[in-house]
Amino acid sequence: MILRALTLAGGIIGAGIAAQGPGFSRAYVFELEAAERTLSGVVAHFDAAALAAGTDREAALTRLRGSALLERRRIELIENIERHAALEAQLPRLQTAGPFLRSYYLLRAPDAGALRATAQMFSPTAPRSRAELIFAAIGFIVGTAFARLLLWLPTWPGRYRRRRALRS
Repeated sequence: MILRALTLAGGIIGAGIAAQGPGFSRAYVFELEAAERTLSGVVAHFDAAALAAGTDREAALTRLRGSALLERRRIELIENIERHAALEAQLPRLQTAGPFLRSYYLLRAPDAGALRATAQMFSPTAPRSRAELIFAAIGFIVGTAFARLLLWLPTWPGRYRRRRALRS
């Protein structure tokens, strides 16, 4: 009886965790959009400053050498430009994807900064949409199977010995 209760508890925990997937991925897309807008402004401002100096982006980045402060600023700008390009490529795919594909893309190649910000501001809710209910059902099945496996593992050696003793 206790094993069944623990197995059911594992399923409920799995359902509760998995039901958060669509909401978390939706919040992640909003965070990516905000990060892309912010980085877009930073890159545009730097490009405008480079154009005002009479150079292009690459030449302006190479001219930012000399002191430790300039070198640090150059590295930050290169990282911002690369992240902006990655977000520009990733964002349209996430915006048009449904909840299942969006969760897949989130697990496959997350942006660390946006993922951290999403995790800090995300608050779990009860499943309300069809996708969240489907995720909860899948999470219940996986959580039940995982809990059952964890409860079965400690008893496995004893069962194996018992069967072997009965055969002899």
